[in-house]
Amino acid sequence: MGSSSLSLSRIVSACSLALLVRDFVAAIVTTTTTTTTTSRRPRTFLVTGSTDGIGRHTCRRLASDGHMLLVHGRRDPSDPVVETLVRDLEDRGASRVAYLRADLGDLEQVRNLAEDAVAQLRSWQLPPEDDRSMPALDCLINNAGVFDPTPRRSAQGFDATMAVNVLAPFVLTRALLPCLIRGSDARIVTTSSVSQSRTLPDLDSLFARRFDGERRNDDGTNDQYHDFEPLPYSAHSSYAHSKLGDLLFTVQLSRLLSSYRPPEDDLLRTTSASLLLENLRRIQCLTMDPGTVNTKMLLAGWGPCGIPVGEANNTYILATSDEYAFGARAAKSGSYHFGWGMSDYARDDARLVDFWNKLSDCTGVSYDDLSRDCF
Repeated sequence: MGSSSLSLSRIVSACSLALLVRDFVAAIVTTTTTTTTTSRRPRTFLVTGSTDGIGRHTCRRLASDGHMLLVHGRRDPSDPVVETLVRDLEDRGASRVAYLRADLGDLEQVRNLAEDAVAQLRSWQLPPEDDRSMPALDCLINNAGVFDPTPRRSAQGFDATMAVNVLAPFVLTRALLPCLIRGSDARIVTTSSVSQSRTLPDLDSLFARRFDGERRNDDGTNDQYHDFEPLPYSAHSSYAHSKLGDLLFTVQLSRLLSSYRPPEDDLLRTTSASLLLENLRRIQCLTMDPGTVNTKMLLAGWGPCGIPVGEANNTYILATSDEYAFGARAAKSGSYHFGWGMSDYARDDARLVDFWNKLSDCTGVSYDDLSRDCF
């Protein structure tokens, strides 16, 4: 389902079903979270898009469990919304809370976000004089996402929806892998959607990049050009393509991590490196439909046809429940949960590789050199 009309029809169907089964789903979610999540030591979580919607709700639940939270948003740290959020999470019982600011539509800010996260984790876990050891992160939740009713370009010139929803998680995840392999029961949870498209258009057009020329026009603007012909803009199609992209990213990420072998043969003779390599291969990569939830995004694109945000527990469940830990029978790494209609692209080796390589080309980020900074 690559067209906007088909994507929209899937969402309309999902909204209709959500109204009929919301009480049933809420009951299942409540039962699941109370019977399958065990109490553990405080764990460290980074949740993108934490100042509103499902991200904020997930952080509140994690705080009530006593975990350590890195919460992310675009707002200034002095914004009353941020200050209120941090106090709320502390009052709910979070062991520690730190707010990290970044615009995920700018890949440089995504890289800075990763650096800030490492620095904050280091301050929590390591002595001040230790500026070389790598701290641990137990779970990265790539929750942030956008739905743009009008065309918008990212700081690097990509379609903003593809940049925030797909390119940013690709960059952030790679930068934080050295911390994740030092975590316990490490998980990478990336939000997809039941509205994901069934297919993708030409990847060059999907990721067409706009450049601003140096010449000034008579009206004071710069010449603009693209490296490839961009797609005609459709907000629903762009969102649907990005959500399929999140699925493909998760599937290929799990394949690469589970089978990774360092190029240096002698590295495997080092006990500590071998343990870290095993941890890398055991990182649980999961994706899901977060539910048809009355977030600002759903209200803007489809109207009030979902469950309340306070009942949207799918993200929390994937991040915490033992049923979704590495090795669990029902949760193979790279799997998609709580939604129907997973695209056949997720089972197509060639398409997975092509999509992954396109993400690498767009971002300049490689997953082939993990031994450089992970072990």
